[in-house]
Amino acid sequence: MRKILFMMIFGLVSCVFSQNLVLNEIMASNQTTLYDEDDDASDWIELYNQGTEAIDLSGYCLSDDTTETDKWIFGNVSIQPGAYLIVFASDKDRTGTNCHTNFKISASGESIVLSDTSGSVIDRVDLPELETDISYGRKSDGGFPWTIQDPTPGASNSGSVTEKYADAITVSQSGGFYSSAVDVVLSAGDSKIYYTLDGSDPDDKSTEYSTPIHITTTKVLRAVSMKDGFFPGPEICQTYLIDEDTDLPVISLTSDPYNLFDADYGIYTNYTEDWERPAHVEFFEDDRSPGFSENCGIEIYGGQSATAPQKSIAVKFKKQYGVLNIEYPLFPDFRVTTFKAFVLRNSGNDMQYTHIRDAVMQNLVKDLNIDYQEYRPATSFINGEYWGIYNIREKINEHYIANRHGVDADNIDLLENNMKVIQGDALSYQQLIDYMNTNDMTTDSAYAYLDSVIDLNECILYFAAQAYYDNMDWPGTNIKFWRERSPSGKWRWILFGLDFGFGLYAHGPSEDHITFMFSPIETRYSNPPWATLLQRKLIENPAIQNRFINQIADLLNTNFRSDRVVEVIDSLADHISDEIARHRTKWGISGESTEKMITFAQQRPAYLRTHVRNYFNCGNNGTLTINATAGGSVNLNTLKLQSTDMPFSGIYFQGNAIQLKAVPKAGYVFSGWSGSMTSEEDSISIRVSDATELTANFVYMGGDTPKIVINEINYHASDLLDAGDWVEFYNYSGSAVDMSNWTFSDSDTSHAFIFPAGTVLDVDQYLVLIQDDSAFAACYPEVTHYLGEMNFSLSNGGELIALRNPAGMIVDSLTFDDSIPWPIEADGKGSTLELIDPASDNAAAESWLASLGHGTPGSKNSASTGVKNPNASAMPEHLALYQNYPNPFNARTMIRYQIPGEARVELAIFNASGQLIETLVNTVQSAGYHTAEWDASHVSSGIYFYRLTCSGSVLMNKLLIIK
Repeated sequence: MRKILFMMIFGLVSCVFSQNLVLNEIMASNQTTLYDEDDDASDWIELYNQGTEAIDLSGYCLSDDTTETDKWIFGNVSIQPGAYLIVFASDKDRTGTNCHTNFKISASGESIVLSDTSGSVIDRVDLPELETDISYGRKSDGGFPWTIQDPTPGASNSGSVTEKYADAITVSQSGGFYSSAVDVVLSAGDSKIYYTLDGSDPDDKSTEYSTPIHITTTKVLRAVSMKDGFFPGPEICQTYLIDEDTDLPVISLTSDPYNLFDADYGIYTNYTEDWERPAHVEFFEDDRSPGFSENCGIEIYGGQSATAPQKSIAVKFKKQYGVLNIEYPLFPDFRVTTFKAFVLRNSGNDMQYTHIRDAVMQNLVKDLNIDYQEYRPATSFINGEYWGIYNIREKINEHYIANRHGVDADNIDLLENNMKVIQGDALSYQQLIDYMNTNDMTTDSAYAYLDSVIDLNECILYFAAQAYYDNMDWPGTNIKFWRERSPSGKWRWILFGLDFGFGLYAHGPSEDHITFMFSPIETRYSNPPWATLLQRKLIENPAIQNRFINQIADLLNTNFRSDRVVEVIDSLADHISDEIARHRTKWGISGESTEKMITFAQQRPAYLRTHVRNYFNCGNNGTLTINATAGGSVNLNTLKLQSTDMPFSGIYFQGNAIQLKAVPKAGYVFSGWSGSMTSEEDSISIRVSDATELTANFVYMGGDTPKIVINEINYHASDLLDAGDWVEFYNYSGSAVDMSNWTFSDSDTSHAFIFPAGTVLDVDQYLVLIQDDSAFAACYPEVTHYLGEMNFSLSNGGELIALRNPAGMIVDSLTFDDSIPWPIEADGKGSTLELIDPASDNAAAESWLASLGHGTPGSKNSASTGVKNPNASAMPEHLALYQNYPNPFNARTMIRYQIPGEARVELAIFNASGQLIETLVNTVQSAGYHTAEWDASHVSSGIYFYRLTCSGSVLMNKLLIIK
């Protein structure tokens, strides 16, 4: 009885304490009001203890999800009577002295819940949509009502209730290029307008607008409207470029000079600090048309290069600035148009020289399967002052990887240098290193293991490129590598920071980077043993060593051919030639011509071949000439030689075997090699002599070739609907085709499925070949016309697949890939690869689209335009908005739509009350099929709507988030 009484008293006391603790004030979009210990302007929640006793918050909970009230739990912290406690809603998840929740707050409105140790909700507030730096709080501490008000974090609420904003400012002439002075007229109803022209934040102490503003030189106009009893209106920020003559696009950055140059606070003067400051960025295209204008955050970027007078700057888009990312073609002809950040780079070590070194080296391999950085030079201004040429570059982070490869940004391991973790963890990579240190790397089993955890094609290419570039700032630094956190995830490396190569400083074309990058002892600061371990262990395997030597030879014969490299150097130098003199005058540098780079390009191949020969003892140079008769192509090591590439002639090492494969076109068969040697095998391994000539011979089989095409491919299913791998064939012949004893195979010659006797595919019909009967039937119970099981799976990284008739003649073949330009949504994201038109060249990536939903086995492709009419256009004929997938979902979903002609498109998300949550697309797009991804991790569970607006038409669907 005494125990029961004690528990009742304890519960009563806890209840009293709980009632004294309240949510007091909340800010959902913080930009300048309050900074946390990391100097970030995070969202925040203020608690207030209105009682007379301290409250121990250990075990209390905060959440932005009413169905998961214990989402974040307090650690060992208490709040004194009459005191305030600030909890940052930053998603940093800290429970120490500075409290940070594991969620952020949506500025578009959501619920915040406070619970006690028993799980009972003791306070809840439903937030309205809030503007930046405006809070929602109790009019008086602990009391009612709640109002939108001026923020007072950690102090008594002001009670200053303002529910309206001053009038918006209209501008007579928008920012942009003007040949002479311009008079700008501002108006904002009966509100007062205050403005600045030096980049500083406008407030009521700035110049009050009264007459047109006469702008005679390049300036940034910032203005804000104010009215008694109202919140300030939205600020305008526009750059007026007066008599500016440049052939480059223009970047204009604006931020209060205090943010940049203050002795104690400025990021420019304190460039070693990891500080971010609010800013505004405007972009104007080469033709001077406006591109985008957005609020953003900026921070100094780079290490040693940050000591230069012109410092590199990272531009970031975040919720606190009102935009999560930009949807804009920042790099012309580049498939990725979504950016959460980008870098304005000063060209690093090359700033004082050509300003194009890194860009040249990146451009030389951008057409290959490697992770590189896009490049676009731009004329820049900061607060209206000319700031020289900046190179716009992709920022390497988890979003760079997600946008390029279609993986989940939160589901990767991203490391740098000596396994320093940027995202995820280093456990998988440590396992790789441990394996290398404890196993015989010369064996076939070692090769198989390495091939399962490393993208060897990309890895070998990466090392070969670095060897050619003679990048002396690598491999001891400037290393970043990543993998998707999945059983099939493979490590890949990212090219960046190459400006120390290509003959910079005293290094020239004769520098032996092969010995440098494989040295087991440190010879300079940039090749310590840990940095050379991976490549040293890799080349212990004879197959990988062979591939590395051939990769260098392939590159020297193609991408790194001297005349091509000189052409790239000249092109990039010419592009900035009209601006570089002004840039150098601005920063007081003399620069240098491209002569040293051109000499490097001309002499490097001979030196590199000597370095490879000396290190690997792989023999003298031999000349290889490859030709082919009509009807096929030839794969040479990493090169795919089409008829237009032949005759091909290149230099290879006589002591290192090369790999050749003859690939016939549909209707032809390979009849043998002729020339310096003869063979009837389509795949051969040979050593070249002083002069080796080979011709691949193909024979037309005659007659009508059955028009059976590989029409749909499921090579990496989503975890949400895993039917196993499958391939669909389609017959667009004029008659039924007997496929008895035909063979389907992949790039492994031991993998082959033989079609059983009696297999007939009728006209305009489909046949699906499956890997797993039970899994396929469970996912597609309506599909009955399928065969299987095939005893092999398709590579998640892409590979060659072929369909052959009983005579061995290839009826159809292609090599698909999991990276751009192939649709990346098919790589584990739920889509399949769908052929747009069966009459098209299905070996070309542009002939394929990602399916809508999880594919259409046994029926017409969702992306198809030509199954019924092979001559039909590949473009959609009408506007359509498809159901998102997956749906329901937790954090991310894909939304597909099609537009029949070029038009401005807006795709936006709304909550059930009709409030705008986020705009995913707002730009002009070309006719075709488009996909947008929505990251909904910052919103709560429930029903939402997505709306497509195009050319006056509006389409809407609903989706469901379940967390």
